[in-house]
Parts: sequence; C-alpha cells; structure tokens
Amino acid sequence: MATIGSAGVARTANYDGLGLGHDYTNYASNGATGYIPVLFAKQMLRNFYETAAYPLIANTDYTGQIKNVGDSVIIRKAPTLTISPYTVGGTLTYQIPTSTSVELNIDTAQSWAFRLDDIDELQSDIGLMKEFSAAAARDLENAIDVDCLSTWAAGPATYNKGATAGQISRNINLGTSGAGNGVAITGGESGNAVDFIMSCNQVLDEQNIPSEGRWIVLPSWFITMLKTGVLRRADVTGDGSGVIRTGVVGMIDKFMVLRNNNLPWDGTNKNSSILFGTKEAITFAMQLTKTDTLQIQDSFGTYVRGLAVYGKAVVQPTALGVGIVHYGAN
Repeated sequence: MATIGSAGVARTANYDGLGLGHDYTNYASNGATGYIPVLFAKQMLRNFYETAAYPLIANTDYTGQIKNVGDSVIIRKAPTLTISPYTVGGTLTYQIPTSTSVELNIDTAQSWAFRLDDIDELQSDIGLMKEFSAAAARDLENAIDVDCLSTWAAGPATYNKGATAGQISRNINLGTSGAGNGVAITGGESGNAVDFIMSCNQVLDEQNIPSEGRWIVLPSWFITMLKTGVLRRADVTGDGSGVIRTGVVGMIDKFMVLRNNNLPWDGTNKNSSILFGTKEAITFAMQLTKTDTLQIQDSFGTYVRGLAVYGKAVVQPTALGVGIVHYGAN
C-alpha cells in the first residue's frame, strides 16, 4: 500500500476507515483536491538578541553638542596644580595651569536596508515592513554594542590592565592575551571568581575612583562561576535566598554586575575580555538615527533603510579597567 502525501497524517491508497479496501481520496493540502489548507502562524518566530551594555555603562554627556552639527568634540580636562610647602615670609611660585583634552570623534556609521514588494506587503497576513524594520533596529543596536565594547577594551590606563595592574601595588594580575595568559576563573566553594572581582575593585581604589556608580561587565560563563561559588549561600549575599535561587547577581563589592555576550572573546585560547569602571570613564554620542522609505522606481515596492552615526571614546582612562579571563583552569 502506497503512502499518499507528505503533509498531514499519512494515508494509504486503499484505506477507507472500515477495512473494506475502498480507494481513499486524499484531501491533504498537497493532494489532488487540496481541501485541507496549509495554515501559517500569525506570529513570527522571534530572534534572540543580547541586551546591549553600552547604554548602561557609558555617559552621553556630549550628545546634545553634536546632535545637529560637527564631527568632533574637544573635551577639556581640569588641570593638576602643584601643592608646595609654605613658610611664613616665603616666596610663592605661581604656576600657569595647563589643560589636556580628549577628542570625541563622530566617525562610525552603521546601516541596514531591504526591499519589499507592494504585493507581498499587501497579501501577507503579517505586517512585513514593521517586523523587518524592528528586527533591523535590534540587529543595529547589537552591532553598536560589539563595536563599543571592543573599542573601550583597548583604552584603559596603563596600570588598570595586565599582569602588573594597580597604580600603587603594581602586583594585581588582571591577565593578558594569548595562550595560558588569561586569569583562570573557577567556580565552586574554592573558586576565585569573587576574588577576581575584588581585585578589579582594588585597581579602581588605587586610582582614587569614587565607589558610586561602579559597574563590571562579565560573560555568561563567568556569571555561572559566580553562582556556583560562595554567592550561592544566602549568608554571603545577605539577600535571604542567594543567587542560586533567584538567578540575580546584582551588586558585588561595590560593582553593579552586568552579563553580556558581546564582550571580546578569543575562542582559540578561551579568553574573555571583561570591562569594569564608571560612567565617567567612557562616553557615547549618537548624532543621527534615521529610517526612511523610498518607492522603487522600476517596480512596485518600497526600499526601507536605516542609518546610525555615532562616536565613542575613553575619556577618563584611570576610571576604566580591563581583565583577560580564561574559562576554567589553564
């Protein structure tokens, strides 16, 4: 007996439900009659997107200044004055203050574009233009996040990174790139994930960075190491339940902990770059976000396109730190 059709329930050619051997008419959507329709869900399967970190960790103090004009902003820094001992009747030496500056360049543009036929848009039971545009906007934000985190990871002060970090101590190992050079992070009761975060805090303390508003961005695997370590215990976190129950890490040693998978990742050596600091360290400025539509000239349809023009910079390197951490023991 031959099976009819690939859609719906399998049916044999001579099945009539009564065992009498009569021929059976295939009503399936791919059969001769096609009486049974193929239905399409009115909801599209959604893509999953990383929650962008850059809006949470960077200041946007200069966005208003470049919103409508200019391609750079010169950010001036307060001068450092010399403090000298004074004795009665002594002669003062007057210093001429000089100021350094940082330049924020609006030098990055990201775009997206697609075309949509009028007939497809009309006949679809889903608002295709709306769905496609929303997906493009989320992809754009994700691309900006990857770009910003990669750029900022290269900009901390000399003693806020590397194997000899610490402006005073010079002995804090935050890891370096390459095989075997990342700080191996392990979980469990004897793990060192929390210890590493405390070392990051010490780096900022030695630069006299205020405790308020500190953040640290960690990859998902590091968060798991935290949850399987001492933070699982409510007596350590003091939250009455512990992160193993709630899944929320929250604050650790003055840091607001953020999870993000857009951090730089060296898959060959299993090293992740992690960032920590305050909003004063880094800045982001969006000059232009634009979405528009154009009628296709030689067809019936619409071009849809979007553009974002922005700049990002490290403006206070001493308030930013970077660690290179290795997944598990080296």
